[in-house]
Amino acid sequence: MFVDSFILAAVVHELNSVLKGGIVRSAKTVAPFGIALSLQVRNKGKIWLIASAHTRYAHIGWHHKLPKVNEVEHRETERFAEVLERHLLQARFLGAEQIDFDRLVVLHFFNITPLGERKRLALWCEIMGKHSNLVLVDEDNGLIVDSLKHLPSSMNRYREVLPGKPYLRPPSGDRKNPLTIGKDELLQITATQQISQPKDWAKIFFGMSDQLLRLMEQKVGEPLENPDAFGRALEWLRNIIEQGNFEPAIWKDESGNIVCCYPFPVPSASLQFAITSPQSPIPSPHFAPTLIEWLNSLAKREMFEQKHQSLLSNLKRNLQGLDRQLQELKQRLQEAQEAEKFRKWGDLLLTFAHEISNEAKEAVVTDYDSGQQISIPLLEGKNVTESAQYYFALYRKLKNAAETLPSVIERQQKRVDDLRKLIEQVQAANESELTEIASKIPKALTSTVETSVKTQTERNGDFLRFTVFGGYEVWVGRNAEANSKLLRTARPDDLWFHVKGAPGSHALLRVQKRGEQIPQKAIEEAAQLAAYYSSRRTSSWVEVDYTRAKYVRPAKGQKGLAFYTNFKTVAVEPKLPNF
Repeated sequence: MFVDSFILAAVVHELNSVLKGGIVRSAKTVAPFGIALSLQVRNKGKIWLIASAHTRYAHIGWHHKLPKVNEVEHRETERFAEVLERHLLQARFLGAEQIDFDRLVVLHFFNITPLGERKRLALWCEIMGKHSNLVLVDEDNGLIVDSLKHLPSSMNRYREVLPGKPYLRPPSGDRKNPLTIGKDELLQITATQQISQPKDWAKIFFGMSDQLLRLMEQKVGEPLENPDAFGRALEWLRNIIEQGNFEPAIWKDESGNIVCCYPFPVPSASLQFAITSPQSPIPSPHFAPTLIEWLNSLAKREMFEQKHQSLLSNLKRNLQGLDRQLQELKQRLQEAQEAEKFRKWGDLLLTFAHEISNEAKEAVVTDYDSGQQISIPLLEGKNVTESAQYYFALYRKLKNAAETLPSVIERQQKRVDDLRKLIEQVQAANESELTEIASKIPKALTSTVETSVKTQTERNGDFLRFTVFGGYEVWVGRNAEANSKLLRTARPDDLWFHVKGAPGSHALLRVQKRGEQIPQKAIEEAAQLAAYYSSRRTSSWVEVDYTRAKYVRPAKGQKGLAFYTNFKTVAVEPKLPNF
């Protein structure tokens, strides 16, 4: 977890000292799950209040500049930005509050509607990894106005996060606020619960991250397994937070890039992020802007790595297909070398036709070249003359293949070699080079092979093919026409998948035998593919419907649309399988 409770305490302190009293002028989308509110603050000008519910880099903070992680459109975030602007435009920021020293921060606003109604609104920022969310709540009635991520009861049994529902904070168990605990209560707790290592305190109190526990242990100079030492460490922590005596520190690499930041200087060895060479922390006048810059750089790097791996996976998958085609072509060329044998078989069958019974399954005749007897298979349901004609036709086909296949194999080998070079370039590319290479990749993969394999290649090209748990093959339509073809190709017992209530590709899990029970893990991985190739790709969790293909009916006159029944629903994280 990149953002712990101590980091949020420092951010809350800065939000209250820098932005309190500011007026909201606009709301913008800065990245998928990232929102920025423009505040006009007296004597300070325009400052951006930023909140992110990213699955890995969720955070809140402020910055003088509007950060931009990427230009990817994200409907959920854009919708929520419009909701915030509609309800918070001209609202006054009253301040930030951290709840129970948990990773839960409330941003309080006051607004007067065009009708003169006074409204108190709270933006709850749940900074909790993949469960992070931003929820706008009407403080007068405790009802949810809207949220960045909607959580129906089918996805969360504890609470529904939907407009009009009462707001419930995320489940916290029996943990307590360490900042309000007294000495006597601490003694009572330790009398009933054994503390054998510092991280055991995290089971009792909010906010006790490994990094903070190491810092607290450093400040008291004693192991925190000792309740007295832990009590003194809590007193130090309380004083820092109440008085706002944070000492923001930054660690940078040799290139000057931020590799970590924390509200208080700690030894490099204590950081949860590896630093290749021990360096002294650099003091910083403000913490939140540095935090945002650091997390945004990590998000950009992760997006680069995801794009990098996605391109490599795509190229390697295509390389496997081209290699397979190349081997098939070579096998066909080897078979074509035997064309003369089939011509001779046809000649021999016609020569000895009067001696061969039409009920025979094979003909044993004398080879006029070697003088030896040879056995020639006869085709079932055909007489001797028809079998001879079949072998003559096979001879002509193989003779023609023997003449054309060498040039085809040469071209196919060049495609394989070019693709291998392209993979090497992608592996060595930096971010700007990768963007340029990516623009060339579709063209590099669209050339076709001119053989009898061509028809098969084009048909397979309509679908993306993946292998999921259990060795099951999953086909994903590339477009509306391919989705329609996928339905026509499907067998009755194949499993059909589609994201619930949103546009997306059809996905088909190909069963290995009729009536078999598909493992749940294979179903979930196929559903993840359907979610990934849909408009909900950047959502943290997506509902996907699935049913047997026999229960899916295409909509007349509308390519790619379908009606389905007898379905089940599974909630999954959109992603590609591990190759």
